[in-house]
Amino acid sequence: MNYKRMQSKSVAPTTAGYTIVELLVATAVISLLIGLTLPAIQTARNSARQAQCLNRMRNLGIALLQNTDTAQRFPACGYFGDGTPATFGQYRSWIVDILPYLDQANIYNQWDFDLSCKDPVNIPLAGQHIAVLTCPSDHSVIPGKGNLSYVLNGGIGFTAQIGSVHNCPVDARGRRLDLNGNGIICHSSTQDDGAPSDRDLFFYMGLFYNETWKGEVRADRHYTMAGITDGASNTLMISENIRTGYDPKAWTANWSSPSPFLTSFYIGDPCVNGRCTEGNVDYNLANSGSSAINAGLEQPEGRAPFPNSLHTGGVNAGYCDGHFSFLSEKIDGKVYAALASPQGQSLAGTLLEQ
Repeated sequence: MNYKRMQSKSVAPTTAGYTIVELLVATAVISLLIGLTLPAIQTARNSARQAQCLNRMRNLGIALLQNTDTAQRFPACGYFGDGTPATFGQYRSWIVDILPYLDQANIYNQWDFDLSCKDPVNIPLAGQHIAVLTCPSDHSVIPGKGNLSYVLNGGIGFTAQIGSVHNCPVDARGRRLDLNGNGIICHSSTQDDGAPSDRDLFFYMGLFYNETWKGEVRADRHYTMAGITDGASNTLMISENIRTGYDPKAWTANWSSPSPFLTSFYIGDPCVNGRCTEGNVDYNLANSGSSAINAGLEQPEGRAPFPNSLHTGGVNAGYCDGHFSFLSEKIDGKVYAALASPQGQSLAGTLLEQ
């Protein structure tokens, strides 16, 4: 009897616990769940940033349309002097004109329109950060600076003074354009024997252009809403480009700059080397190579004036009727060029017929 009691007392009580194998299995399961959850969380965050980016673009687009309704014309993408000593210089971008419609009347009212954006009076204003001008997905944004993530539809290119010739059409690479294929480029005459001139064809292919602000008017081209004969819902107005913001290496690069590399996006030149001769027009080039949508993401600020975003598969874009949607980076070049052109019908019968 006593022996049995002693034997029963000598048995140690059992306790619950985990083996090393069980801990390893549990850790592996938790790690797997985290691995499955994180991409979903990241995707949700990216979707939220893209939606906020689109919403900010929508605010800009509405402001543009309000300004257009008030002025009875679309604004210039940038205003320059005409090159005379008294007026030479960069005056302002399209952003300055729409500030009152973005709840930024305080900055607008302080802006001196008779002075350059580089003038000491305007520099502090242009350096201010305005949140609605930047996309939350734009990682190149530098806090507190005059950043910009949105640009206007410049069509095939912009105009420049080359030598003694003002208002010379060039593409986004700075190549002078022979759009009517007559072999004459960058000349002072505005007529080409009754046929559409290079400047005429250039105007049909985009919506926003540079204009002169002071001195003799040498570049005064703009669209009204009625002038968009292809339909407002079929004409691009605004897009993203995260390579157009503040650049610490170029202190004048901010939302006030009228530089055509910072105000606008362009389609790729559909004519090989800018020469639109017979058999030399290929609209597949409008969205290809270094000119393609999202092809310039690795380029420095101001070096890739094409639609660029960090959204997977394309960019946000807005149209002249006020609707906004996602534009695929795989869009057909001909369709893309047609969306950029407000008067594609005017190209009928030319080598650039779409």
